[in-house]
Amino acid sequence: MSVEKKAYSEICSLLTLKELPSHDVIFDITEKVSDLLEKENTAYRPSADNHSPGGLINLNNSSLLSIIVPDLHARPDFLHNILDFHLPDGSSVFHALWNKKLNVIFVGDILHSERNTRERWLKIADEFAAENYTGENISAEMQDGLSLLCGLLKLKELFPENCQILKGNHENILNATGNGDFGFKKYSDEGQMCKTFIQEFYGDDILYMIHCVERALPLMVLGKNYLVSHAEPKTAFSLCEVINCRNNKGVIEGLTWTANDDAEDGSVPQIIKKMTGLDDVSDFVYIGGHRPVTGKYNLRQNGMFVQIHNPSLQNIAIINSEKKFNPETDIVEVNK
Repeated sequence: MSVEKKAYSEICSLLTLKELPSHDVIFDITEKVSDLLEKENTAYRPSADNHSPGGLINLNNSSLLSIIVPDLHARPDFLHNILDFHLPDGSSVFHALWNKKLNVIFVGDILHSERNTRERWLKIADEFAAENYTGENISAEMQDGLSLLCGLLKLKELFPENCQILKGNHENILNATGNGDFGFKKYSDEGQMCKTFIQEFYGDDILYMIHCVERALPLMVLGKNYLVSHAEPKTAFSLCEVINCRNNKGVIEGLTWTANDDAEDGSVPQIIKKMTGLDDVSDFVYIGGHRPVTGKYNLRQNGMFVQIHNPSLQNIAIINSEKKFNPETDIVEVNK
């Protein structure tokens, strides 16, 4: 077996686990990736003023094809299908990553399933009400989420410069409120339930290691003709504010939590201008996830902001640096 096939097989084995990942597997991959993120190459990730990893990934000089992946939300099969998806040149996504011919950007939100899972979360709530914190339903939920997490982090470990994972509002394993984070509830009390399960099943060390990865994730990617963040930018943050996001109040929340119609008018074209220094940004596109859409995409801010997160579909956006992004033709399904 070639080295490439062995690496591919290792990731796929994580994504197709039939049981919860072991304590040692999670500890090993989170330790490696948290260390990698803390020491990421400043050539593409400028450091903050305090020398911590900055909030911006700068791929502005890269002419590679780029794939933008919306919220994964405990769908390991989605990531598996992405790796197997064939690009216009006939190569698979994994093969293109292996040969450093592609950038893949994940907008965040790894845990907490959303698709057809209301019933599961309500059953989990019943388990927790009975003080069963590692029951059948929460175990099934966490198996999906943690196998995805391990597979995704392994991808980052293999391809640190070509695989970027952004922080979403669900990257909050401590279920904390403060510094741009908020405890999460949707169908039930998902944030607290996941935290409690990890404490009960794995221990506080795994909780801490996942937190170490989350706190080191960037918030934004700047490409040659695109910007990406988890959510629509609430306001037109400056380049310095994004890089120093952990020392600038409101930046983390403003790039991960913004609801529809909550952003300032014109925040998208203005933030693109601030990031690029360009006056004419008509050929740029800003892509995000966070708020669900019912079709392939939703356009906001006069078409400059494209939301691509549909929990019922497995769509990705493909951006060619040599042409303007067209959501009708450049958003494609990977699970046909």
